Amino acid sequence: MAFKKGDLSINIVIIAVIALLVLVVLSYIFVGKISQTRKGIDKCENSGAVCKGFCELDERKLEKDCNNNGNTDYNEGALIDGVCCLKV
Repeated sequence: MAFKKGDLSINIVIIAVIALLVLVVLSYIFVGKISQTRKGIDKCENSGAVCKGFCELDERKLEKDCNNNGNTDYNEGALIDGVCCLKV
């Protein structure tokens, strides 16, 4: 069976579409893992620090996320998660 000129270009288009789909899926997975890693890095507790309420003028303040109650919401306020992360 001999290939015609049109058959070859259709095969190239199909392979390119499949390759593009694979790249999109891999990119989606990679970006998701980076996001999870970034959330872990930004947590106050992972920095060896503690979350405290009302400590805006404290020199030990770190720009990290506080989550004292362990749910999925960070920085919910002084009474729940504290308002800043302090180095110990």
